[in-house]
Amino acid sequence: MANKKDLEIVAAGHTCLDLIPAFTIEEAVDNLTDVLIPGKMINMGQCVVVGGGPVTNAGVSIRRLGVKTELIGKIGNDDFGKQILRWYEEHEGHFEGIKVVEGESTSYTIAICIPGIDRFYLHHCGANDTFGYDDMNFDLVGRSKLMLFGYPPWMSKLYNNTGEELTEILKKTKELGTTTALDLSIPDVNSPAGQVDWMAILKNWVPLTDIMVPSAEEVFYFLYKQKFLEIKANLGPKEGVLDHMTVKDISTLGSDLLEMGTAIAMVKCGHRGLYVRTAGPDRLKNLGAAGCSDLENWANRELWFPVYEEEKFVGALGSGDSAIAGFLSAYVWNHTIESCLRYANAAGSMNVTVPDGLTWNKGFEDLTRRIESGWKTKKLDIDEKGWKHERGFWVGPNNHGKWES
Repeated sequence: MANKKDLEIVAAGHTCLDLIPAFTIEEAVDNLTDVLIPGKMINMGQCVVVGGGPVTNAGVSIRRLGVKTELIGKIGNDDFGKQILRWYEEHEGHFEGIKVVEGESTSYTIAICIPGIDRFYLHHCGANDTFGYDDMNFDLVGRSKLMLFGYPPWMSKLYNNTGEELTEILKKTKELGTTTALDLSIPDVNSPAGQVDWMAILKNWVPLTDIMVPSAEEVFYFLYKQKFLEIKANLGPKEGVLDHMTVKDISTLGSDLLEMGTAIAMVKCGHRGLYVRTAGPDRLKNLGAAGCSDLENWANRELWFPVYEEEKFVGALGSGDSAIAGFLSAYVWNHTIESCLRYANAAGSMNVTVPDGLTWNKGFEDLTRRIESGWKTKKLDIDEKGWKHERGFWVGPNNHGKWES
């Protein structure tokens, strides 16, 4: 089956049901306690109930962009699990890789998105915590050019024993000739996942991963946990750790990931756009079925691309997954590195105009039309030695590859 690549991407990993209650507040508020007051009745808008997690948000987004896609995840045979399957069947059709297990609970997330307040989540991992090697559908993996695996830090069986279970999944995927991509998530620092040695785990996972697609905060947490926690402990109102990360910090993370063994590090930087750093041609030649179409264009690059101006900001739920969807869809269709960054930010910028992570998606052609119509990016200033602005991108000192023609 390793040679029959009739699928382009399979999205595997964390699967859940997203419940997104709509707050009817129009003006931004300063404090959470101005809204969530004990004993108070809060009038709400309609609650959006959709399949969620990176398997859905990224995988279904990729499918809606026109890429041949399958999903691999695990849910319980309970009401929430049935709701996920019903949602898939009604909106996308049947997916072979969604495993239903008796006696386990389905993961869910309640997203609290109050205007002016950083979103937060009430989350239950459920069946994701028992997901392992035996839950993978390697027939689908072998038929795919690329496998995206999402959120293993929220899946305890995968990160226990220094990440042994996911290490074996990634090894098997590489044996099947399938390119690997990995997205991360920050665990609760007070949970069991917050107590493990993530540096040791990533040293096992990253060399087996061809394309790393985490956020800057995620990599910062896993590789520089103490510094991350120190910054977080001293944040001001409405500040995030990303606001205190310098261009040098993020460039260092890209360099770290390459040194650990990945080929392409695409780091999501929220409202600051996307940073990408790539390895040399020798590493890029070993990507598997979804190889680079132009090694000279992809090798030894360091670029930063700003986000596009959105029509209206509604919420950022799923925007990182959408950016990954845009990037990987363009990638498996042999676009240049510059084009992949454009599609990634286009998808992410469209995502923030809707409350969920999917309804923004009108297809790849819609993103193409928007990009080619002269869609403007937001202003991004980089005042760091060795960086320069060129062709709409910020170009880092480690950029030595060939520009797109």
